[in-house]
Amino acid sequence: MPLNEHLRRVEIRKAALRDALESCLHGVERVVLELGCGHGHWLTDYAAERADAFCLGIDVIGDRIDRATRKAQRAGLANARFLKAEASELLEMLPEGVTFESVFVLFPDPWPKKRHWKNRLFNASFLGALAKRCASGSRLYFRTDHDGYFAWAEEAAETLADWKVAKDGDWPFERETVFQSKADSFQSLILERV
Repeated sequence: MPLNEHLRRVEIRKAALRDALESCLHGVERVVLELGCGHGHWLTDYAAERADAFCLGIDVIGDRIDRATRKAQRAGLANARFLKAEASELLEMLPEGVTFESVFVLFPDPWPKKRHWKNRLFNASFLGALAKRCASGSRLYFRTDHDGYFAWAEEAAETLADWKVAKDGDWPFERETVFQSKADSFQSLILERV
């Protein structure tokens, strides 16, 4: 595909995302975000428990978003929305005045091969951009079953000026995810926005 065509498609996708965000976040100031929400099992259960929170889940696979949306609709959840989006584009297109109170990254693709590490979501560049959309005290919850990715995340966290490791943090909501059910073990990291 020629570069011009690719750039045109990206702009169309970002404009559609901006419109979808403005529609679903109208009047909302604080959001609980799940990055890579899959079929929405975890976030719909979270939203059902926390009726006071507006919950947004994103994933890059449209079928997952369709299933998650149906799940939230069947549960009658007015406080849960799901959108097809890339995390970096979500941050770019997020309406002004909207901040994240909590962000969950549960069992993301670990990209285990060294040449693919650049694709890992949990990296200093992305976490710096995310911090700009989080208020002081906001929490980022990360969980993985991949030891190498966890070590990478801990190392990245040590270099960040906008985040600190929350030593006193408890996981706010437990609901076994699909990937968690398949894991022999997992590790969790909680960061707090400085």
